[in-house]
Amino acid sequence: MMGRRMQQAQDDRPLHGVALWAAVLAARDTMPAKLRAIAAFVAEDPSEFIRMTSREICARLGTSEPTLIRFCRSFGFAGLADFRIELALALAAQSTGAAVHPQAADRRRANPGAKRRIASAAMGLLNEDHSLLIDNGSTVEIVAELLGQSDGHPAMTIMTSGLMVAQHAMRNGRHRVMLTGGVIRPSTGSLSGRLAESSLNGMNFDTFVMGADSIDPEGGLSTYSEDEAHVTRAMVDAAARVIVLADHTKFRASRLHRICGLARVSILITDRPPAEPIRAALDAAGVRLIVAGEGAKDSRDAE
Repeated sequence: MMGRRMQQAQDDRPLHGVALWAAVLAARDTMPAKLRAIAAFVAEDPSEFIRMTSREICARLGTSEPTLIRFCRSFGFAGLADFRIELALALAAQSTGAAVHPQAADRRRANPGAKRRIASAAMGLLNEDHSLLIDNGSTVEIVAELLGQSDGHPAMTIMTSGLMVAQHAMRNGRHRVMLTGGVIRPSTGSLSGRLAESSLNGMNFDTFVMGADSIDPEGGLSTYSEDEAHVTRAMVDAAARVIVLADHTKFRASRLHRICGLARVSILITDRPPAEPIRAALDAAGVRLIVAGEGAKDSRDAE
């Protein structure tokens, strides 16, 4: 049974949602002893498994980091960060016990090269903007980092719900940087709540640069977090143009809380060409698609 499940993950895609959680529970009985111990810990205390560092997990279980990585790869993931992000999203979707959120550190470690290529591609689209809204998240943090490093980019007014985004954007002193206000969410380093939403009322920004946990042909953009969905929706409403930054792992079934439909998106930048259903939905919604990196492609060039 274990071999069949592992082969499925390796031949197809990493396991997600209910299938991932079911596979973790089954692994407590089917994996070799060292991996069974990890599976048991994940099943018994997933929030602690997501919160702890890899060294802390290994010390607690008396195992090694290579064994921990082997456990994650048996479900089709490249490493611990990718596995824990999807585990948190799977638990959030099932409302299993207390809320479990992906950690910001894991998000930053996942697919870093692709995220930097996506962020670099976004920079060329912001030269004519005077006011910019920036979401929180690992890819938009890189956009803010590049803005804070560039002396040639025009000065802008930037508002964000991300604490790290604000720190990066203000680094060179060129930009006027504002926070939305609100309650700090420790797992993401972002601001949420009524204050965050009300601060956007009556404001009009040129562009909103955002991410999403899911991009789906029918559901549009969505996230696992209700608080985050409310704030992000308010940011979408406050911007004339919406640019979405999302690596290929975000093309998947809708999460619980919808942000907006694809028709509200002006530009989507990703690292790999999406599957045909997504591509057709983007075309139908009039979304300009940019695939960043070597051999970069822009759907506008095909017109």
